[in-house]
Amino acid sequence: MFSFTAQHILVMRLITQFEISSPAVLHNFLFLASAESLEYHDIGFYDFVRTRNGTFSRTLQSILEELIMGQLLAKEPLRLTAKGLDTYCALASALRPFEDYMERCFTIYMRHKDNLGSVNNSIKNHILFRKAKPGKKLFKA
Repeated sequence: MFSFTAQHILVMRLITQFEISSPAVLHNFLFLASAESLEYHDIGFYDFVRTRNGTFSRTLQSILEELIMGQLLAKEPLRLTAKGLDTYCALASALRPFEDYMERCFTIYMRHKDNLGSVNNSIKNHILFRKAKPGKKLFKA
């Protein structure tokens, strides 16, 4: 089994609370949340690279794979299993110190709540995405 980080719990919360059902939408959603402010945040994801159709984070993908292997997450559509929901409920309070980042996520969600799939199109207008070439990092380390 793996160790849970705040990022694992964040992913579980977003899938549950915002009903994000595909990995592509989750990658693009979290890119927009991390890029919402120039201020670096400990729970954010900053290893995104530009792909042909969006963004991709190795860290986020490994979290998804760990949750699937631990039988906490069903793959298609993304949703927490009963075991995953129990685990999330037990650990959700760990996100309290990161409420400002959750506000970023909520802001992005409110912009796209009628159609979360539109997140995939929104990133194409983001300056960081537009400046990067495919396969290149979107955030400077």
